[in-house]
Amino acid sequence: MSKTVMVIFGGSSPEYQVSLQSACNIISALREAAYAVVRVGITQTGGWYRFEGPDDQIKNDTWQDSVIQPKSCNGICSPRDFVASVCGSVPDCIFPAVHGVNCEDGALQGFLTLTRIPYVGSKVLASAACMDKAHTRRLFHEAGLPQCRYTTATRREILNDVEAISRHVATHIGYPCFLKPNNGGSSIGTRRVADPSELLDGLQYVSRYDPVVLIESFVKAREIEVSVLGDEAPILGLIGEIVTNQSVDYYDYDAKYVNADDAAVVIPALLDDRTEQLIRRYALTAYRCAGCSGLARIDFFIDQADGSVYLNEINTLPGFTAISVYPKSFTAAGMPMPELVRRLCEDAIQYENARSRQEIK
Repeated sequence: MSKTVMVIFGGSSPEYQVSLQSACNIISALREAAYAVVRVGITQTGGWYRFEGPDDQIKNDTWQDSVIQPKSCNGICSPRDFVASVCGSVPDCIFPAVHGVNCEDGALQGFLTLTRIPYVGSKVLASAACMDKAHTRRLFHEAGLPQCRYTTATRREILNDVEAISRHVATHIGYPCFLKPNNGGSSIGTRRVADPSELLDGLQYVSRYDPVVLIESFVKAREIEVSVLGDEAPILGLIGEIVTNQSVDYYDYDAKYVNADDAAVVIPALLDDRTEQLIRRYALTAYRCAGCSGLARIDFFIDQADGSVYLNEINTLPGFTAISVYPKSFTAAGMPMPELVRRLCEDAIQYENARSRQEIK
């Protein structure tokens, strides 16, 4: 009998729409890998529903027209009972095809851990740590990994003393600089600031998306992405590069998901041996020091001026859309997507079995 995998999609996150695209590709690959798939959507207001319609309704965001209303809450006494009620039974594994705040920041992972059902991806601590960009930069610093210069500003600081922020940015970061929500992804809510006259407007804009704004030096760089798979002995896919056309200022949300001509993925990235080995070593160090498991995509910059390599960030639930680097990098390395999702599910099951045995002892 084939194993059952519950795929979670949607979520109360700014990256809701990205999740729908990732979920469709994951669902298709799981079926090709001979899993029985149960699809559970989370609405943007937080409702959980089992979806029974065609996959296209997920992609075009009409899936809520074909959901099964959960039964009465009578007898539901635990997170495991809740999942069984929504899913129709206890699945063998859960594949979170979700992104962003409330989805990959440890909140969902904490709930899934309490179900004691295996789930794909990093657990609570690593998920929370990697979503908090300032926190991961402190981890990277302790591990001796190179990063761009950065600082942070809170909403209160922006409101009360933006001049102090401006002086600090001018002295320690420089212009142009780049602003992003401290917790977020898919380049949502980001802003490039060319000079001090643009800083206040940029800070106010980005702070709408998160109480803390990360401010970092802007590097004219090649954007390199490394895909990692596994737990104790992780492996890497082929390294990818995001190549944007000259009209694109930086790789923003529109370039990623809206305007297909703004950017292209090159796999493998054209790197000299020394740079490739350096990036591979940095990627594994970052993965381990953050405590990641299951999968992650680790992003780097290569300064076009002098070739310096900088670690940017870790994404613990990378995209699985048609243009996403993560599945493409493993396909190019000889692991097609059905095999990739099978490996992720089996690794998750082994991880939970090992954890359960430790608790029993």
